Amino acid sequence: MRCINLRERFGRRYRIAIEEGHRRRNPDPWSLLIVCRYGEIYPFGGDRLAASVAGHRGVAARLRRLLHVKIEQDGDYGELTASFDARHFSEVARIMRPRRRRQVSESQKAELAARLKAVRPTDGRAVAQGGPIGRGQDILPVPRQTRLFDR
Repeated sequence: MRCINLRERFGRRYRIAIEEGHRRRNPDPWSLLIVCRYGEIYPFGGDRLAASVAGHRGVAARLRRLLHVKIEQDGDYGELTASFDARHFSEVARIMRPRRRRQVSESQKAELAARLKAVRPTDGRAVAQGGPIGRGQDILPVPRQTRLFDR
């Protein structure tokens, strides 16, 4: 069964995470999720997504009131898993409050690149706190502290 690839569909606007225990490189679309303030949104199969809430009774109640949401699992203390069609994502997102990606303008990108260039050497040499490390220069070890408190 196929599922919605969250990275392709929502990745430009929202932060996409990978379920714990899954590979980071070329992850399976089933292991992707959108982390929200009140839970998470993940693929449910086909064109459906699921929203999972844990411990937020008010948020769970607001999701229950939506007409296009189907309750898959309901708990007593604000736990809820609801599935919905992907075209209703904006309504569910308004309630779940997904984490947004950082948006950087072109002028901010240029400023960040200039700041990085100022601290990063361009000749490929390693940089220590005191400045560039040349050939034949040894890095001295930091002395270990023997006593925690002076008496």
